Amino acid sequence: MLLCRTTPLDELNLWALGGTGLVAGILGSALGVGGGFLIVPILTLALGLPIKVAIASSLVAIVANSCTAAGMYTKARITNIKLGLLLETVTIPGAIIGGFIAAIIAPSILSAIFGLALIYAAYTMITPKYLTSEDNLSTDNSIAPNSTTDNLSGSLANSYYDQNLDKVVTYKVNRIPAGLGTGFFSGVLSSLLGIGGGVVNVPVMHLIMGVPMKAAIATSTFIITITAAAGALIYHYYGHIYPFIIAPLAIGIVIGARIGVELTQRARGALLRRIFGVFLLIIAILMFLKTANII
Repeated sequence: MLLCRTTPLDELNLWALGGTGLVAGILGSALGVGGGFLIVPILTLALGLPIKVAIASSLVAIVANSCTAAGMYTKARITNIKLGLLLETVTIPGAIIGGFIAAIIAPSILSAIFGLALIYAAYTMITPKYLTSEDNLSTDNSIAPNSTTDNLSGSLANSYYDQNLDKVVTYKVNRIPAGLGTGFFSGVLSSLLGIGGGVVNVPVMHLIMGVPMKAAIATSTFIITITAAAGALIYHYYGHIYPFIIAPLAIGIVIGARIGVELTQRARGALLRRIFGVFLLIIAILMFLKTANII
């Protein structure tokens, strides 16, 4: 068995797995990205697991993270469930396709693709225009919906109470066709790279569809719950899921998810996203070095 030859069970540090899950849970739920961008590099670079096993473990851990965070966001009425279900119609097929693609791609190619995706994620976290928070958004969206999707846009309109701003934020959902198109791509990335797809979902909902940042994060978390589960089933079919890896990851990530949700509701999070972006850029460089057999 590949896992036993590469990383024997008695050499795995359960505390390191739990700590990885904790940090991934905090950042993943706070940013709506699932946490896979932390889990996969740490499992491969620090713990020496095969990348496909790392991705499979990440997807299962992301489900635990997202279920916890999504429940809290939904209870706080921040999640736009209608929008989430609409996007799921394209992210789930994408996740299934991504899972099958990953099963036949060489690990070195996956590492390179993952590095490129990390650079994109870092760019979205660091670039100022992607750091726009909901306090800079008008509660009366300035982008008018297309006439052909006006009724659907109106049905997806939502509102929530922002603890940081101490007011109710009301918004409409715009550019729905563009959101659906990129949602499919998000699903493919979710299974292909074990990232949950949130790194695509959040910028798309916030920048293209006009959804406030906190609502985009909450809705992305809801979407990831189902999308990551679909991808995890494919990896389970190919035998890449190991409970003794996932258990400590899941414990840490559930605890971290609760902390992350509180951070999102109470803080603006711009500094946190910048720090996260820099970290992703460093990990991307390490992944490229690993692909080139330099490390």
